Amino acid sequence: MTKPTVIAHRGFSAVAPENTLPAFQQAIDAGADMIELDIRLTTDNQFVVIHDATLERTTTGCGIVENHSLSELQKLDAGAWFGRGFSGTVLPSLDEALSLCQNRILVNVEVKTELQDDLSLTRLADLVGDQIDTFGATHSVVISSYTRRILTRLRDRHEHLTTALLSDEPVTDEAITKLAYASGATALHIPHRLASPSLAKRTKKAGLLSAVHTVNETPHIQTLIEMGFDALFTNHPDRMRAYVDRHSGSEETTWSRYLSAKEFTRQS
Repeated sequence: MTKPTVIAHRGFSAVAPENTLPAFQQAIDAGADMIELDIRLTTDNQFVVIHDATLERTTTGCGIVENHSLSELQKLDAGAWFGRGFSGTVLPSLDEALSLCQNRILVNVEVKTELQDDLSLTRLADLVGDQIDTFGATHSVVISSYTRRILTRLRDRHEHLTTALLSDEPVTDEAITKLAYASGATALHIPHRLASPSLAKRTKKAGLLSAVHTVNETPHIQTLIEMGFDALFTNHPDRMRAYVDRHSGSEETTWSRYLSAKEFTRQS
C-alpha cells in the first residue's frame, strides 16, 4: 500500500519566501516528496515562478507580472518581504527551479494566467508542454491549472505529460470528477473545505489521484489521510513528513508510483 504524497506548498513556505529557490531547497531538506510552484508567462515568452498576478506582495516591484520580461523581474528582490536574511533573493525561472529539483524531488507546476481567449490559452499550454519536454522532466512533473483549456490542450498535444485539475467549485462529487476526467487530468486537486470521504472514494472509482490543499494542522492531516486522499499540500512539510512516516510502513508514495510507472488506468 502506498503512502500519501507530502507536497510542499510553494516550497517550505513557512520558513522561506514562497516560490523561491531557498524555499525549494528547504523543502528538499525537510523530506517533502513533491514541491508545488506557480508559474506565469513573461513578455519574452519565459516562465517566472510567482503566485500572484501582481508584484507588490512578494517583491520590491509593482505592476502586473506578465507585463515584464524575465530579466526585468529577476532584478527585483523577492525575499526581503519575508525576512532580512532573505534579502537579495530573486524570482527563479521555471528552468532554474527544475534544475534545482532534478533527480531530487517531484514537482507540481501550477500554470497561472489571467488570459481568457482560446488562442492565447492554447499557446500558453504549448509553451509549458514544450518546456517540460525540452527539460526532460516528463516523469517528474505534474502540470496543474484551474483553466480547463490548458489541460485539454496538453491532453491533445502532449498526452504523455501528467496533469491535474484544480477546482474550488462546490459541486457534486460526480460532477467534479467527471470534469477532471473530461479535462484529461490524472488528478483532482481541491481545497480542504471541499474534502469528504465520498469525494475521495469517487476519485478512486474514476481512476483519479486526489490531493487537498493547504493542510498544516496534525488533526487535519490525520482526518484527510483516513478519508483516503492520495496527497496533501502543506506549508510545513517537516511536520507532515514526520506524521506520514510514523503512520505508514510503505516507502512508496502515490505520486512517485504513478510517475515512475505511468500505468494508472482510468475508468469513466
